[in-house]
Amino acid sequence: MRENVREANVVLAKCRKSHRTYGIRIERRTDNVWYCTWAFPITETGASNEGYGSTMISGRVDTDPEYPGCPYCGGRGWVSCGNCGKLTCWDNGESYFTCTWCGSSGEVTTAETFDLQGGGY
Repeated sequence: MRENVREANVVLAKCRKSHRTYGIRIERRTDNVWYCTWAFPITETGASNEGYGSTMISGRVDTDPEYPGCPYCGGRGWVSCGNCGKLTCWDNGESYFTCTWCGSSGEVTTAETFDLQGGGY
């Protein structure tokens, strides 16, 4: 009997409050559907040493009910910046955000699918 092997990768985000970097573990559970399962503090140097940023995540991204959110502020969501494409944590209900990577700001809109890369720091 063949084991159900899951593919997992890490993408980086920054906290909207502390501006500190953290990793989000994203696991593919079905064809083209990824789930955020875990988040952990990491430095940009540590992320580079681990090789985060070399894999592109494409498809639908949801959060697992057990996903703890940002390790610094607890925000359970994230926004992909329309300018630089990097992730900033987000708290559902906020309609405006400022990217902690490039400083761009704007209204939060929803999307069904994403193209995310682990790094680009």
